[in-house]
Amino acid sequence: MARSEVSRGPIIIVGGHTSWPVSYTGLARMLAEVSGSEVYVVPLTPLDWVLGRARGYGQLVFEVATTVDRALLESNSGKAVLVGHSSGGILARVYIGGDPPYGGRRYSGHRRVSHLITLGTPHNVPEDGPLAPITEANVLFPGALHEGIKYLCVAGAAADGASSRRVRGRYERFLGDGRVEGDGKVPVPSALLPGAEHLVLDGVYHSRWLGSPKSRWYGSDPETVERWWPEELRVSERLVEERRT
Repeated sequence: MARSEVSRGPIIIVGGHTSWPVSYTGLARMLAEVSGSEVYVVPLTPLDWVLGRARGYGQLVFEVATTVDRALLESNSGKAVLVGHSSGGILARVYIGGDPPYGGRRYSGHRRVSHLITLGTPHNVPEDGPLAPITEANVLFPGALHEGIKYLCVAGAAADGASSRRVRGRYERFLGDGRVEGDGKVPVPSALLPGAEHLVLDGVYHSRWLGSPKSRWYGSDPETVERWWPEELRVSERLVEERRT
């Protein structure tokens, strides 16, 4: 957990497929500074994702719910901000939930969440493709489902599938024609949830492992975080301004 001196509604980071929580330590620190909030990372490991593929992803969503409960209790707050990176954004959407149950549990996270921000999350996939868990989430919880939540979908545009066969192949896992812009893993059209606010960032990759060592991903540095973090969730002093003084 990353802490700030100012107490506000907590932020919960839901990491991507087969990621380690430590991968988001830097992002958690930057979000704490720019927001004045306590920041938590859901403790999912690559093993959890492997077991989820075999047994269903309900337990991973339960870990999201448990982390939100803990964060709200410790911060004495009524609502949290969810930040989902990659497939973590799908888990966050399922946790926000609604009437249908998922994995044997009925989640009502929409009562406890004020914002959902997704970073390079593949929301839109072919219905008859291999990504059945995403298709199921879209059927159960379509689009920006809850009016009381602010949905923001951030997509990176750093790699053009029209100029790289390898990138095009990655994009065509999520859509029919991969000759589009994207973050090197998820194409822009797939990352924009219907009904949500959309933000496309030039030069931003899906993760630190794509692009060159100097390339930027969604959580690589304060300047990049400033590009997508909502104005209403910031402290008066900007993160970049603090770092420069």
